[in-house]
Amino acid sequence: MQLISVDHLMEYEWKAEKLVKKLKFHQDRCVGCGLCVKVCPEEAIILGPVKEVAAGEIEAPLIIIDETKCTPCPICSAACPFNAIALEFENKPEYLKVKGKIEIDKEKCIPCILCEKVCPRSAIKVEIKMPKKDELVKYKTEEVWAEGTIKIDEEKCVYCGLCEILCDAIKIVWTGPKPPDYKPALAIIVNEEKCDYCKLCEELCPVEAIKVECKSSAPREILELKLKGEMKVDEHECIYCKLCEELCPVNAVKVDKVFEGEIEMTNLEKCDPSGCKNCINICPANSIFVPKREKGIKISDKSCMYCGACEEACPEQVLKVIRKSICIETSNNLWDNPLRKHLFKLLEGYTPPQPEIYSRPIRPRVKITKVPKSLAVPPKSEGFEIAKKIIEKLTEQLRDRRVRFLLELGRVKQLKEILTKKK
Repeated sequence: MQLISVDHLMEYEWKAEKLVKKLKFHQDRCVGCGLCVKVCPEEAIILGPVKEVAAGEIEAPLIIIDETKCTPCPICSAACPFNAIALEFENKPEYLKVKGKIEIDKEKCIPCILCEKVCPRSAIKVEIKMPKKDELVKYKTEEVWAEGTIKIDEEKCVYCGLCEILCDAIKIVWTGPKPPDYKPALAIIVNEEKCDYCKLCEELCPVEAIKVECKSSAPREILELKLKGEMKVDEHECIYCKLCEELCPVNAVKVDKVFEGEIEMTNLEKCDPSGCKNCINICPANSIFVPKREKGIKISDKSCMYCGACEEACPEQVLKVIRKSICIETSNNLWDNPLRKHLFKLLEGYTPPQPEIYSRPIRPRVKITKVPKSLAVPPKSEGFEIAKKIIEKLTEQLRDRRVRFLLELGRVKQLKEILTKKK
């Protein structure tokens, strides 16, 4: 097996007479969760310096593949929910894989850009087709003016971003969403010098957070607002963390996680997030945060995918990830059942089923009720008893280590002396 390394891609090439296999490891996608390590049947993968990388002390691959042991087989790539490992070869069959599921109800989807803003892996892109407010509000005179009030309830606002796209009078101060509420913005600001109280933003708001009252205005016509768009998900990047489903204001997204489970915390007195943020730095779903009034850390169930990266990165063994269920995309391949048994090793307490023992009763073809005289065992002769005694004597003598040693070396004279004395 040959190793070829280019930037963040490490490619392992295995050549046979009529087949070439390539195992590609994308270092930039790996989070050091160790799932591949747990399922590898050849123990060809070990964890790299995950703790040191999470702490920002060094830059290094989070797993190490021993090319002298790797076959390669598809098990590690099947277990990786981040698509960091891929097996490629000519006429490759489809294998089963741990994979979540995402469904979008296009009838319910507005669409808005909230899911795009909160996605921790930038796997969602939303295309919005909507005219600007200036194209919809047509004044009949050269004089343009309006009087009124506009109020935005920031407790209700989900920061879907539509009002900002519609009107230049509204600005959203965007920020990186953080747990536990994953609020993607700091504030929403209205410039009333630009606002003409047309009420289009009120009509557009999916959570009724905007209230507009127009008291008077110059003569004008307000055209109907038509919103079109599409939400696209790159499932090669999506980790099915479920955050888009949790925050969608119209319940248009349904996600099945790759894993369901729980996280146990022990040795919490050793957790010091003021000095160590390994778990926060390495979490691929942005699920871990430091609570304001409590010691240690907390993990948000809204997005945690129970991959185990935080457990591997913690230097004090504070976290233990317990996976209770797994979502597997099947392929109806001949190797599905053997692969599934390896993937089930990722679940807590899983023990492989014992093989069924095939048995059938043995029934004689001929039922014998009485032994014929012709088949009866003849009485034992005098010679049989003599032979039996000789064999018993010989067996007893062979229990002596010296006798066995001399017999093996062929020292007949010494052997005869010992046997004669024993008589």
